[in-house]
Amino acid sequence: MKNNEEALSLAKKLHLSGEIKKSQKLYLELIENNKENYELFFLIGTTYLQLKEYAEAISNFNISIKLNPTYPNSYNNKGIALAEKQNYSEAILNYDKAIKIKKDYFDAYLNKGISLYKLKKFDQAIKYFKLLKQIRPSEPKIYNNLGNIYKTLKRYKEAIAEYDHAIKINKDYLEAISNKSEVLHAQKNYDQAIVILNKIFKIDPNFTGLLEKTISNKMFICDWSDFNKIKNLIKKQVVEKNLGINPLFINYLFDDPELHKLNSIKFVENEFKNISKIISNKKKIKNKKIKIGYFSGDFHNHPVLHIMTNIFKNHDKSIFELYAFSHGPEKKNNIWRENIKQYFKEFYDINKMTDDEVIKLSEEINIDIAVNLTGLTANDRTGIFFKRVAPIQVNYLGYPGTMGLDTIDFIIGDKKIIPENYKKYYTEKVEYLPECYIPSSNDITLKNSNKKFTRGEFNLPEDSIVFCAFHNPLKINPEIFEGWVNILKRVKNSVLWIKTNNKSFENNLKKEAIEKKLNPNRIIIAENVKDINDHIERLKLADIFLDTYPYNSHSTSYDYIRAELPMVVWEGKTYASRVASSIYSSIDMDNLIAKNKLEYENIATELGNNKLKLKEIKNKLKKIRENHKLFDSSKITKELEKIYKNLIDKTY
Repeated sequence: MKNNEEALSLAKKLHLSGEIKKSQKLYLELIENNKENYELFFLIGTTYLQLKEYAEAISNFNISIKLNPTYPNSYNNKGIALAEKQNYSEAILNYDKAIKIKKDYFDAYLNKGISLYKLKKFDQAIKYFKLLKQIRPSEPKIYNNLGNIYKTLKRYKEAIAEYDHAIKINKDYLEAISNKSEVLHAQKNYDQAIVILNKIFKIDPNFTGLLEKTISNKMFICDWSDFNKIKNLIKKQVVEKNLGINPLFINYLFDDPELHKLNSIKFVENEFKNISKIISNKKKIKNKKIKIGYFSGDFHNHPVLHIMTNIFKNHDKSIFELYAFSHGPEKKNNIWRENIKQYFKEFYDINKMTDDEVIKLSEEINIDIAVNLTGLTANDRTGIFFKRVAPIQVNYLGYPGTMGLDTIDFIIGDKKIIPENYKKYYTEKVEYLPECYIPSSNDITLKNSNKKFTRGEFNLPEDSIVFCAFHNPLKINPEIFEGWVNILKRVKNSVLWIKTNNKSFENNLKKEAIEKKLNPNRIIIAENVKDINDHIERLKLADIFLDTYPYNSHSTSYDYIRAELPMVVWEGKTYASRVASSIYSSIDMDNLIAKNKLEYENIATELGNNKLKLKEIKNKLKKIRENHKLFDSSKITKELEKIYKNLIDKTY
């Protein structure tokens, strides 16, 4: 048996060579006879930290600190473990202790800056990183982290400059290259983003998030090279490697509810694997009024708010007390937010509050039901719901699918969106509204346009059937485009009207048309129109709207109804692929809902070739627009309130 010095030397060598578990085993053997050795406890804690066993790491660092309160490394590494558990405030306290002992402790300064950023204390974090530039100007991590702050603040030019500096120091700094691609994507420079993502692929094809970012940028410009190959690799990642991708993005790729559920579960497991849930000991007290907390990252000009406005307005305030919790971007001249504040008892901006602070606030108010209107989309605060912000937690409207989170108790839908035999694909219990779950939006800017457009203004032929497909580019894929080409070939005197401001998108789409032996001149490009009223007025120039699959039109379906423009729907199996069919079933338009690609093509072709039938459907849409219950949000509000009351009765 080697003596202690030899054993410790061997353990350290194993540790440095990456043999973490072997070194840990030796450290643990050595500690049996060295209970007062603070360095050994530090080394054991570090092995647990590297193995991502953060509770054990913190426990050993605490012992090391107790044995030697002047050893800065233990504080720093304890701070890292706390930060991994998203306890950033306590992490900073430990970094400060390390810095107090060792004034020039660069790693502690760097880690503190990162935690300040995570706490959304952006100004303080920026100051820290600028100070670190002066201390160690050749450290690329400084520039990468500063770039992350500027990216979050949407100061994209500054972010790019910081990432470029980091990459200049280390040309193979993949994290910085990947972060730069995100900024280019946000700036809609998709071609450039693809170029630098290809650099990552050459160095490390398994780099985290690479496949998702690559296919996303390619889809935005209709570059479908290797589309199915990348899709299959992503599916393999989810199924075999247990790596979840962005749960909203997966809706654009697969019509597979089982895969969606698995992906959401894996995604949130990875997101919160190091965080402990809070079990509240607070006694449930029944309020005189049912207190509903609506949590949203979209209290601005956004479809979710447009839809929810009348629900907020129509809530029975004698029974319900409403509280808004906003965690979305700050917008100037936010007339939408100002308009809805009157419907709430209190309106809270929680952007700069930690999850724990929000939970404390909710407990003080005694919120009964927390309604998550954002889900796993942009600006989410899923951590609040993971730790449980209210006794009853509900997923509604803002996210088209299961959140995969066992602390989200219910999802509200309808029987078209989630048929009885599809409940197994949701981690939430399903609560059904009797009719379509998504009411018509109430855009406060919506009115009749002052403009009267002509086809000539948009290069549309006067005597042709105009198939319209105004969609988010992510919704357009090789399969749906092939269907559109087939329809155009079967309806001889027809064109396809698509909107984009991106030249690469236009060029690639027309290239695809040529490859499919379709005259590219039959694809008419329209630019985006910002004014919703002008948009709806322009839609009236088209004859038939072609929906997408596997991600349907959702709230925009109402725009087409307002424009009296019939939409051909392809119904799938997932939530996102059933919204349009839920709306169209509710207005008795099942004859426009297809169950597969051939049906979809046949319905569109028949409408395009039968002008009498097309006219009949347009007339029917006109009557629906004028009279249908889907445009009466008061009814759906009452049904929603019945669900809330029922949930309260079950809980209290």
